[in-house]
Amino acid sequence: MNRMRMAVVGCGHLGAIHARLLAARADVELVAVVDPLGESRERVAAAHGCRACAEPRELVGLVDAAIVAAPTGLHAGVAVPLLEAGVDLLVEKPIAATVEDARAIAIAARRCGRTVAVGHVERFNPAWQAAVARIGEAMVIEAVRTAPFTFRSLDVGVIHDLMIHDIDLVLSLEPGRLERVEAQGIVATGGFEDAARARLVFASGLVADLTASRISPAARRTVSLWSAEAMMHCDLTAKTVEMVTPSDGVRSGTFVAAALPAADRGPLKDRFFADVLPSETITVADSNAIACEHDDFLAAIREARPPLVTAAAGAAAVEIAARVIDALECLPFGRRRAAAGGRVSTIPMFPHRKTG
Repeated sequence: MNRMRMAVVGCGHLGAIHARLLAARADVELVAVVDPLGESRERVAAAHGCRACAEPRELVGLVDAAIVAAPTGLHAGVAVPLLEAGVDLLVEKPIAATVEDARAIAIAARRCGRTVAVGHVERFNPAWQAAVARIGEAMVIEAVRTAPFTFRSLDVGVIHDLMIHDIDLVLSLEPGRLERVEAQGIVATGGFEDAARARLVFASGLVADLTASRISPAARRTVSLWSAEAMMHCDLTAKTVEMVTPSDGVRSGTFVAAALPAADRGPLKDRFFADVLPSETITVADSNAIACEHDDFLAAIREARPPLVTAAAGAAAVEIAARVIDALECLPFGRRRAAAGGRVSTIPMFPHRKTG
C-alpha cells in the first residue's frame, strides 16, 4: 500500500486530534505538523514522531496532502499557496472567515486541479445520515446546537463557530435559493455574538430554524426534520434517531380523530404511536466522524472524485453565514435595547489560533 504523506497545519485542540488520528492510520505517513508556536508544534510532533515546522511553506515537496486547522482568518493564506504547490487539502470548517477568502480557495482548487474537502464533520454523523436517507423532501428543519463557554474559537462569533455546522446540513438538502433571513443574537463575553437564532426561508419552501449558543450550561446537538413522509428527531451527540410516520389511515385521510366514538378513544390513545402514527427508534452504528471524514478525503484523492463536502459547498455555507450576520439584530447581554448604543459588530477578527 502506498502511504499518503500528510501534514497538519495548526496544533491547537482540533489540529492535535487530526494529528493523532492520522498517525494511527496504516495508509498515512504523518510527515509533519506546523504551528508558529514552538511549544505547540514540538509537543504534537514529539507525540507522533514527525517533523515540527514553523511555516506551511516548509511542507512543499514533503507531503501529498495536508489538513488545515489553523485560525479561520488564516485559511486562505495557508491553503492557496499549498494548492498551487500541488498539495491536496482538508480545510477545517468554516473554510474561511469571509466570502472572498472562501471563494479564493474554491477557485484555486479548480485552477490547480487539486482536491479540497471541508471539515463539516456533521455530514459524517451516522444519525444525520440515517435521517436524511429516510426523510424524503424535508420542508421544516430545526437545529439546536449549544455548548458551555470554553474560551476557544474567540476569533469568530457563534455563527461561524457553531451555527455553520447546521447551515451546511441545511444546504446539503439542496433547498434552492435563500429568500429570507431573520436573525437575533446576544453578546455576553465582550467579543462577537455568543448566541444566535436564525430563520432561513428557501425558494423550495424549506424553512430552517437554527439556534446556536456557546454560553449554555449544557451541551446539546439536535436536529428535527419534517416532511410528508416522516417526522424525525436526531440527537447528534447520542447518535439516536426517533421517527414517526403516517399509518395507511392517516395517508388516505380515513382516520379522523374527532369522528372516533368516545369508547374507542381510550384504548387507541395507548396504541396511538403504534397504530395511527407509528414511532420507531432507528439504530445507527457508532463511528468516529472525524475518522470518517479522513476516509472520505483520502478516497477522494485516490479515486479522483469529489469529497462529500467540497470547497464549493464550504464556500456556500460561508455565504449563508454572511447573510445571517448581515440580518443579525445583536445586543449586549444585560443591557436594554435603548442603552445598547447601536448594533454590535459580528465581523470575524483576525484570529490568534484555531482551537476547535
